Amino acid sequence: MTQITRQQILDALDQDRFQLFGQPKWTFGRNTCHTYEVFVDLLISEDEERILPDAFMPVIEADEQLTMRFGSWFLENAFADCANLMDQLNMTLTISINIFGFQANRPEFIDQVQLMMARFGLTAQNIQFELSERQPLNETGIRNLIRLREELNIRLVLGNFGMGFSTISLLRVIPFDLLELSRDFTAKITSNERDLTIAVAILQFAQVLDIKVCAKGIETAEQMELLEEAGFTMGQGYLIGRPMPMDELAAFVRKYAD
Repeated sequence: MTQITRQQILDALDQDRFQLFGQPKWTFGRNTCHTYEVFVDLLISEDEERILPDAFMPVIEADEQLTMRFGSWFLENAFADCANLMDQLNMTLTISINIFGFQANRPEFIDQVQLMMARFGLTAQNIQFELSERQPLNETGIRNLIRLREELNIRLVLGNFGMGFSTISLLRVIPFDLLELSRDFTAKITSNERDLTIAVAILQFAQVLDIKVCAKGIETAEQMELLEEAGFTMGQGYLIGRPMPMDELAAFVRKYAD
């Protein structure tokens, strides 16, 4: 794997060499897509070499200052792309944006979100935030997420449930609307009965709390069929659609909009 340095990431931000992609979230049964998750899928270097997120995201996540710089860039560009996409398609969409614990922990985070919403004409209906599992929240971060949900009505997603800092303890204090079943569970549900049992148990657990569940990492029709039979209503993965440039995402959403 290519080793990326902190300075290379700062240079890429200065030179606008990150590229955003969107991956659709699928509604089972209705077979529609009005929500997509935003990724920085590639880093374009000076010689046009494409570098995957696994090479640069750990560097960002390990550095609070770099997290803040990258997070602000990511938020602004994700909001801008969503506004452009809705204008292009003339329909209401929801972007699902990953945020870092270090971002949420900042006192100014709520003001930043509100300024961006006003700047790009987005409402709470157009936004949901996914909490990254790799950085812990402090008390300020917890209060900020609660304010996002209770004061701004922005939906909250607990990503990669069961992994890293994405634990049951967060459900005690933060009013999440959606859990994402980690792809680690989805990957083996067709070959490992215990993994399927765990997936169903997580779904039932969430239903008791009136929280929806999205199964990530769906790569085969058999996986999707098992999940739908088990009662899942939302999914995401390469079978449905890979992360794609915004022009391709626009064509995908237009095709499957109800």
